[in-house]
Amino acid sequence: MRKRNLPLRWEVGAVLLITLIAAALRFYRLPDLPPGLHFDEGFKGITARGLLEGAPPQIFFESDMGEEPIAHYLVAAAIGLLGQKPWIIRLPSALAGVLTVPLAWWLGRELFPNPRSHRGGAIQPEQGEEPKSPGGFQGQIVGLGTALVLAILYWHLSFSRIGMEPILVPLFATLAFAALARGLNTDRWPAFALAGLALGGSLYTYKAGYFVPILATLIVAYAAVVERRFLHRHGRGLLLMALVALIVAAPIGLYFVTHPSSFLQRPASVALVGGESASESPWQALGDNIPRVLRMFFLRGDTNPRSNLPGRPALDPFLALLFLVGLGRALIGFRRPTSALPLIWLGVMTLPTLVTEHAPHFGRAIGATPALALLCALGGWAVWQSATRLGRQWVWGVVALLLGAGLVFSGVSTARAYFLTWGRSNDLFYAFDVGLVDMAHYIKGLSSQERLYLSPVHSDHPTLLFLLSGTNTKSLDGREGMVLPGDDRATTYLIITHEDETSLPLLRRYLPQGDVVFKSRDRNGETYFVVYRVPKGGPVVNPEHPFSIDLGKVRFLGFDLSTDSPHRGETLDLTLYWQALGEMKESYSVFTHLLGPYNEATGGPLWGQDDSLPLRGSYPTTRWEKGEIVVDLYHIPIPPQAPAGEYEIEVGIYLLSTLERLPVLGPGGESDRILLGRILVEE
Repeated sequence: MRKRNLPLRWEVGAVLLITLIAAALRFYRLPDLPPGLHFDEGFKGITARGLLEGAPPQIFFESDMGEEPIAHYLVAAAIGLLGQKPWIIRLPSALAGVLTVPLAWWLGRELFPNPRSHRGGAIQPEQGEEPKSPGGFQGQIVGLGTALVLAILYWHLSFSRIGMEPILVPLFATLAFAALARGLNTDRWPAFALAGLALGGSLYTYKAGYFVPILATLIVAYAAVVERRFLHRHGRGLLLMALVALIVAAPIGLYFVTHPSSFLQRPASVALVGGESASESPWQALGDNIPRVLRMFFLRGDTNPRSNLPGRPALDPFLALLFLVGLGRALIGFRRPTSALPLIWLGVMTLPTLVTEHAPHFGRAIGATPALALLCALGGWAVWQSATRLGRQWVWGVVALLLGAGLVFSGVSTARAYFLTWGRSNDLFYAFDVGLVDMAHYIKGLSSQERLYLSPVHSDHPTLLFLLSGTNTKSLDGREGMVLPGDDRATTYLIITHEDETSLPLLRRYLPQGDVVFKSRDRNGETYFVVYRVPKGGPVVNPEHPFSIDLGKVRFLGFDLSTDSPHRGETLDLTLYWQALGEMKESYSVFTHLLGPYNEATGGPLWGQDDSLPLRGSYPTTRWEKGEIVVDLYHIPIPPQAPAGEYEIEVGIYLLSTLERLPVLGPGGESDRILLGRILVEE
């Protein structure tokens, strides 16, 4: 029985309805879900704000290990129009996710065109199918099915609601291949030019986007092999596509040629060869990744709560069934480009997670989602077609009802999993830096005259920097020491206690007049950060061994020593007390040396040392303010082979770039060093 094409108004109405479903899922509760503002999202907001404030445009942003530019410019446009709120950073992603859905319909429709409405019909219906499904009916159904599956696919939905760039990859890939299919069907040059524009533009989206031109090359090469005269009929259009793609890609390509380290920095950090946790045997690591990537579709997906409901597979049971049917259908017809396209697409776009660490990584494989949706749609079409062959109307009705119920099940399953299960998960507190957002809101409520110190988070953390623009906050790592005010002005310390258990005891020791005035808790009820406020009064600093020695704009106040009779192989803990006498433009380092008899290993009296920027670099001298007291912790290792006997400890300050030491004046000082006294190293 022949099937008539769907009336155009019905098809357009269906596309609009599916797009509205996609929009509802992607915009519902966007201001509060995901909660907080993740590091990478904050970074987008900062760079976008910088662009709006006059920062020069860039082809590639080298910060944060290097990022492609399109997402930054889209976020800048959104912030410029709607203001600086965290959810605005996510708005371009949601729009990109919605726009990909009608493009998926266009892709499916063009893959199975009406041969009577296209000159030549470069992509023909499968042999023997035209009598049962003439015209573009298959294309209409597959197109609508692809759009609907993509609209309700949890994987695609999740990344559509995060202010990060991966979601741009399926957008550009779908546009590129829909336009390419249109060009092959009509031989119209604008379609080929649009395909080239999308292919070149994919290089400006995300690292996985670099695989899109590779995918296009493989598809064209495959079609040239299996279809006679393919290049002869479409050579000029394909050449135009390639030329446009090269022109669009030229700026970023030239940048990478002249800045290869920028291009390789992020891929090298996660690749199986040379990554941070790369296996000694990359082939073994690849062998381990293959089953993980295969399982991600049906059994166990990405476990990162920022990318997925941890462990949830890419496909729910119903979509998995459609996918398997569609996969079988595509494999049977693999010799035809329309069947080979989703298979090659799926294989190429899962490579980014296959050859990198932490597989399966849904962000790196996000470009595979349109192919996944297309195969599910082909599976649904195959089921429907099998039913029509039975020739009984009631069978068609039952099959249609089952397919519709299955898709409703998938949509409800996705919405429930995302908005209820995932949305209420305690994991989101840390995955999206909710605690830092709460900290920023607390800081905003304080007086602008309040002096603020944060520990151990850095004040230029992108989440804080975006939310606290113009707020004067200072940061330090309280696990490595403490910074005490030099006057009696009110001072507030915000301590993330689950990371830093040292600061609060130190504050109570040196600033006993203060008190904890607020506690913030995470979703598990555990304390996340505390606020220790010192209303007035200076610190109480009584070193065990007091000194008063000036080194230019720094005064040495004394030191504490864990023991004066350590054993060989132990570590000597040393606390130094410094006071800033003025601002310093250079970042100085502190040296602490253990001196004894001649050491052949060092060619002198040096037996142990611990040199570092103050507070392990978290509070360099360029941040010191006049009057501040810096309590600085050091740990000098004593080698097991050190001979027992008397040793001396010397400390001082020097500039690492020149090794020049600050001059020392006063008792206990010798030119450029301070002698703290002698200790006895025991066996």
